[in-house]
Amino acid sequence: MRIGELATRVGVSTHVLRAWESRYGLLDPVRSPGGYRLYGIDDERRVREVLVLREQGVSAMEAARQVLAAERAGAAATGEGPALGSEETGDPRRDTMRADPPVLVAQLLDAITALDEDRAHAVLDTAFLDRSVESAIVDVLVPFFVRVGEMWELGRIGIAQEHFASSLVRRRLGALSLTWGIGTGPIAVIACPPGEFHDIIPLSFGVLLGRAGWRIRYLGPDTPIASLTSAADLVRPDAVVLSSRRPSGFRAHGPALRRLAQNHPLWLAGRGTTPRVLEEIGAQHLGPDLVADVALLTTAARERRRSREDETSAATSDSERRA
Repeated sequence: MRIGELATRVGVSTHVLRAWESRYGLLDPVRSPGGYRLYGIDDERRVREVLVLREQGVSAMEAARQVLAAERAGAAATGEGPALGSEETGDPRRDTMRADPPVLVAQLLDAITALDEDRAHAVLDTAFLDRSVESAIVDVLVPFFVRVGEMWELGRIGIAQEHFASSLVRRRLGALSLTWGIGTGPIAVIACPPGEFHDIIPLSFGVLLGRAGWRIRYLGPDTPIASLTSAADLVRPDAVVLSSRRPSGFRAHGPALRRLAQNHPLWLAGRGTTPRVLEEIGAQHLGPDLVADVALLTTAARERRRSREDETSAATSDSERRA
């Protein structure tokens, strides 16, 4: 069968199947006379066995290793030849079974440099399947975009590659944002100021906050400060997060941001967050550690809500005493 049919039968995307084939050697297609890759019943069986292990909490890499090891053991017990993925086959894919972040970052860079969407998706599939979402974002995506920025500044990639990378990752992160409006957790408004179009890191931070129980109101890049203020006044968030790579992105709107910080808990992030900017605006600072920032905001929101509840309780007690 073609890979599309296999994907339909097992309920896994073709991107995932290609990742498991290239990285773990899980599938062993043959070529049709027309050059198409064709997959058989053994390939389907291996994928289903991996999916069973995945439901038990086993990583994709470990699940593939176990399935292939069991197949090798079965082949040895029956006296058959080397099984798929055995050392005797000399399969070079065994060398790519590691999913270390630096390896994934390098592979992503190669894929986006070549504008190879299929290969880039395969690497992202591996990152998100073999690691937690938090680790995939913090250990792979963030370093990847740091390197993309460095390579662009050095002239090693062009605007096309940078936009390609942003579009690719934005679509993947978007799938993780579908539950942002669900629940009763604290609310965060996240945006970039006018002129700031690089929003992958704020978007990633929104995903991490959402997984920690926050409800996210994501306004995205190039957001007018008046619109940001109106949104904050409307939803009364527990945190407003504004990110910029340049101090001018904040300082150009100093008076409006100072007023915003007086009415809502305003947190500034990105390389543009200098001590002078924080002092001028009266905002709080989020550093480069996204996981630590999630914990910081969560603690601050909890303390703020507790303080409001204490004030409400005290006001109620005063009213009852006067009555």
